[in-house]
Amino acid sequence: MNKLVSIIILTYNSEGYIENCLQSIFAQTYRNIEVLVVDNNSKDNTVKIIENWKLKIENFKFIKNLINMGYTGGNNLGIKENRGEYVIILNPDVILDENYIKIIVEEFEKNPQAGSIQGKYYQLNNGIKTKIIDTVGFKFFKSGRVIDEGQGDEDIGQHEEKREVFGVNGNAAAYRRMTLNDIKYKEEYFDEDFFYCAEDFDLAWRAKNRGWKCIYVPQAILWHDRFSAKSVSGGWREFRKIRKSQSLWLRKMNWRNMWLAFIKNLPLKSFFHPQFLKRQIKFSFYLFFFEPRVLLAKFSIIKFLPKMIKKRKLIIKNKKNNYVGLD
Repeated sequence: MNKLVSIIILTYNSEGYIENCLQSIFAQTYRNIEVLVVDNNSKDNTVKIIENWKLKIENFKFIKNLINMGYTGGNNLGIKENRGEYVIILNPDVILDENYIKIIVEEFEKNPQAGSIQGKYYQLNNGIKTKIIDTVGFKFFKSGRVIDEGQGDEDIGQHEEKREVFGVNGNAAAYRRMTLNDIKYKEEYFDEDFFYCAEDFDLAWRAKNRGWKCIYVPQAILWHDRFSAKSVSGGWREFRKIRKSQSLWLRKMNWRNMWLAFIKNLPLKSFFHPQFLKRQIKFSFYLFFFEPRVLLAKFSIIKFLPKMIKKRKLIIKNKKNNYVGLD
C-alpha cells in the first residue's frame, strides 16, 4: 500500500488558516503524497506564506490564478494538474489527524466500490479542537432536504460504525481518481456553472447514479473551522439565526445551485413526490415573505436551464442507479 495521493488545497484570503493546514499535511504518517495549492487571487498574505512553504518542501506545487475561479474552477484545475490515484480536496481551514490519509488509503484499497470516503469531521472553535461534530457526510431526503449529518452534536460514540452515506462533504473530500474520471462532464469534475456552493452534493449525486459508493470511516478524523455551525434539528429560531448569518449572495447561490442539481439529477417522477412538493412549496413561501431577494436567483436558474437539461440527458443515458433520497 503505497499509492500516490494528490492533495489539493484551494485558497482565497486564507492567511489565518493555511499554515496550520499545511503543517497537519506534512505531519502525516502516510508519506507518498504530492501537494498542490491553487490560489484564487488572494489579496492578503496567503501567497507569501505558500511561497515560503514551497521553498522548503518537495512534491509541493503552487498555482496562482489571476482571477477567482470559484471552488469548482479552482479545484478542477488542481485535479487536472495532479497525478495521484487518490485525490483529497481540502479547504484551508481544515486540520488533519496524523493518520487521516493512511486510513483513507487503507479503505480505498479494501473497497474497490468506494468512489469517495467521508471522515469524521469535528468542529474547530477559535483554533481549539472540539468533540462537536461538524459532519459525518451528506444525508439526502425525498423532500429535497440535504443535511450534514450529526452537525452540532457532541460526539458520544453515536457515529462509530463504518457505513455507506450519500456523499462526502467538500471541505475535505477524498475521491478515487477513477471515479472522478467516470463522472466528469467534458473536462469538468465539479460543475463549473455552480461556481461555489452545492457542487460537492451534485458530484456526490452523479457518483451515486453511476454506482459508486461513499463510505463513512469514523477513524479518519479532522477538524474544520465552520463559520456557522448548527444542529440540524435546531428548529425555527435556530434556522432563522443561521439564515441571517449568511450573506445574501451565499443564500442565493445555495438556492440556485440546489435547483440546478435537482434539474440535472432528480428523476422526473420525484419532482411530483408529495414530500418534495410540500417542502419546496413551503420554502418558496418562506422566501417570498422573509427573503424575497433570494428569489431573484430564479433568473439565473432560467438562464442555465438549457445547459442543465443537456447535462441531465447525458446523466440519464449513463445512469446505473436511480437514487432519489431517503424517506
